[in-house]
Amino acid sequence: MMHYQQQMQKIIRALLPAGKSLLTASECELLAHLYLRPEENTPYLLSQGSGMKKEAVSRCLKSLYEKNCIRKQRQITDERSYRLFITETGLDELKRGYESILQPFYDLWRSAGADFEAFMRDADRLAAHIEKGQEKTHDHEVL
Repeated sequence: MMHYQQQMQKIIRALLPAGKSLLTASECELLAHLYLRPEENTPYLLSQGSGMKKEAVSRCLKSLYEKNCIRKQRQITDERSYRLFITETGLDELKRGYESILQPFYDLWRSAGADFEAFMRDADRLAAHIEKGQEKTHDHEVL
């Protein structure tokens, strides 16, 4: 297992973004959720959709707001609640961030070809197992 863990660390390091972006990977992820699922635009729904803890989402949203990447709109029915929207600045930074984040993936895909594609299919299946385990944990918390 130790060998596999070390190999996984090598892969993860190789896939870290080469260039620096104004946004962190977590901030890019939340902006992507807002872009791809504009109806899921509350902090709670972003936490649910991304799998990030509420505290981490709050920190990222605060940072995104300070960077002018999102805007907030208070809910009429509940003044404590608000909806989030991506701004033009946010769209520009999302594009720049994902170019930086995805470049190492494209480079590895070009060099490894079918091995990379098989690895990503396996990673999808493993992520599904992880998500299934988290769902079971959340189900038990409710009971």
